[in-house]
Amino acid sequence: MSTKIGVTMKIEIINAPCQSAGVDPELFFPDPTEYEKIQRAKAVCDQCPEITKNKCLSFAVDNGVQYGIFGGLTDHERALLRRRENRKYKQYVSVVGEY
Repeated sequence: MSTKIGVTMKIEIINAPCQSAGVDPELFFPDPTEYEKIQRAKAVCDQCPEITKNKCLSFAVDNGVQYGIFGGLTDHERALLRRRENRKYKQYVSVVGEY
């Protein structure tokens, strides 16, 4: 998927359904209130093998992408995921630090 969010980002994922002819890249950048569009985008993501979805999701998380659907998750869902992972890390550090 290649899209424009201030700068051009390129994810190197070969043969992903989102890159098929006829799939509008704008589908993956809905307004948060466009629930049907979000579900359609997630349905396209669901066609990917798990390894491809994870690569796409990792790209968004690792690069702090704040908009769009990547790996089947919205920006809001990715933010929740990051918070949960940060809490796990802080809990781990607090336990390790006590030894």
